[in-house]
Amino acid sequence: MPFSKTPTMIPSPIPAHDLLQTMSLGDVLKGLGLDHAASLLDVAAQKAITRSDSPTSLLDHLMREQIRVQAERRAQTALKRSGIFPLTTLEAFDFDYPKSIDRDLVLRAASLDFIQEKGNCVFLGPSGVGKTHLANAIGQLACLRGYRVRFVVAADLVNDLVAGQARNMLHRRIATWASPHLLILDELGYLSFDARGADLLYQVFSRRYQRAATIVTTNLPFKDWGTLFHNASSASAIAERLVHKGILIRIVGKSRRSDRDLEADAE
Repeated sequence: MPFSKTPTMIPSPIPAHDLLQTMSLGDVLKGLGLDHAASLLDVAAQKAITRSDSPTSLLDHLMREQIRVQAERRAQTALKRSGIFPLTTLEAFDFDYPKSIDRDLVLRAASLDFIQEKGNCVFLGPSGVGKTHLANAIGQLACLRGYRVRFVVAADLVNDLVAGQARNMLHRRIATWASPHLLILDELGYLSFDARGADLLYQVFSRRYQRAATIVTTNLPFKDWGTLFHNASSASAIAERLVHKGILIRIVGKSRRSDRDLEADAE
């Protein structure tokens, strides 16, 4: 007689509506990806009961806290991706140090309206007066506001474009630098570019013109940009695109770094 095996009984899955009935509110919140709200639920519910708060008030508190945490996480991720270095704040900037700076213009830039308007902001002044500090502080504010931001030193950007051109990837690299809501181009003017570098940089500015915002820090007045690019037409075209719908913030003073060096030597 052939051996017969009694089939194993496989329990049927719990229907979805039955499963939902057995889930706690905390489990439901977690199932919706609201882990932070779930973690606050028990304590918040006890406080709501003590204060006789309505259920909608409790829900409002939990959802606002969830949104706050998510926004902070997105901002931290945006800051990491931005490459902003060093991270700075407007509060840490000493407006009394430069011989001359228009604080109102800085605060206007910090409102971030120029990003919404797809305009530009240029910080012009000698080395060590805080141009990068202010540019990065505004960039950090933009990250916290939800904008996509990228920071790059001008020479590094040109090198990246040249390398991309050599690998037949120029279109992709230009698209990469054209895409952020805000591009911070630091130290434009400290190193000059050959004709190819000037042309590649012009292409980035051209792609971003009236499509996205740019912050530039430079130590060279616009009239001297011809020496930077070795091409007067490229220099003029880039300058025109920057100042159109742009904020120009001139900083006059001596380098703070040189003062710190003198103080260190005195010690």
